[in-house]
Amino acid sequence: MVVKDKIVTWYLKNIYIPKSEITDKSGYICEHVGGQREIFLRELLLPETVFVELEKRMVKEIKGKNILYSIGKRFGYRYAFASKFTTIDKVSKKIFLRYSYFLVRYIESISYGKNLNHKVNYDKRMFNLNAKEYIICRKNGLGYILTSGGTAGIWAYMTCDPTVEGVQTKCQGRGDKKCELICAPAKVLKEKKIKFLKETDLENLEIDAEYMEINKIRPTQFARYSLKDLIDSGFFEYSKGVIHYKAERHFLCEASLMYILEKELKKLKGGGKVLFDVSFDYGKNLAEESKQELNNASSSSGSAESFITNYMSALGWGDILVMKKSGKYTVVSNYFPWTKWAKNIKFIMFRGMISGMLSGFLDKKITLKKLQTDFSGGFLTVIADE
Repeated sequence: MVVKDKIVTWYLKNIYIPKSEITDKSGYICEHVGGQREIFLRELLLPETVFVELEKRMVKEIKGKNILYSIGKRFGYRYAFASKFTTIDKVSKKIFLRYSYFLVRYIESISYGKNLNHKVNYDKRMFNLNAKEYIICRKNGLGYILTSGGTAGIWAYMTCDPTVEGVQTKCQGRGDKKCELICAPAKVLKEKKIKFLKETDLENLEIDAEYMEINKIRPTQFARYSLKDLIDSGFFEYSKGVIHYKAERHFLCEASLMYILEKELKKLKGGGKVLFDVSFDYGKNLAEESKQELNNASSSSGSAESFITNYMSALGWGDILVMKKSGKYTVVSNYFPWTKWAKNIKFIMFRGMISGMLSGFLDKKITLKKLQTDFSGGFLTVIADE
């Protein structure tokens, strides 16, 4: 079969065939680092709507654009650090520019945007990107977490300069024809009279030594389908670099974002509640849109519980079991993506999404309020109860 889509062709050649992305293991999505098979990162396939609404509400209700940008930049820096991205001090100009091209193509292939073009001013350490349909900002005109913040963090790492900041000068979500982003050291942005947000605290973002052992791929007991299985079956649609479930766009992201997001948002009064609410609303709407299909299914494989297990496990949240005991729901995730911040958060996004799905499927408010974590098996188990 002739593959006409150039992004799919590039993805097959550079990512799928070399097995840089692991998408065929139920409960897991992983990315190999630096071409080494023994080193990988846990990833999640995240729904765009959660972040669209999170940014809108944080900016409107809590004046939280600075913390959103900080979250994005710290995450981008950690991701680049953990992925062993090429840095400007280690390679020639030619190799650095070539790697910048590879990075942009990869971003395009994993659903972040369309028609990406970039320019690098090597001497000024400046990176310009323009794109159409870029995730999140295309719908809310903001993009603090992954457009300006996330890209700034990656570029700060690659240029070995923590003063690098990112500014989105144009955005389709604000009515422009395309999104445009500039990342450059603060002094360069000042020279150009471009206003910018600032985050230079990029310490303690490295991957811990036990990350690989705790997150290693293990056989699942409850989850039967991988992301690849659900794409092959048509449950998810993959087209021109974009993954959808129904009308909802999803994007791949290393799991640290979920941790950094909650850890930092809780510093603002009401921030954790906003994160839970937008996650809940997404899950509830998803269930309501999918309910008719489940009602038409004749087997237990069409139950709300099995839908949640299949959907959330394929998105990389671990091996998930949904069960009802004494009239109350309990959700267990074995092999949950682990980071060193696992004891510092309450897994708000995870609990919110599943609470919403249960509520939408069952037509009554269900909130998974109670939380337990268990590390005794050498991996992370998250248990959430009503």
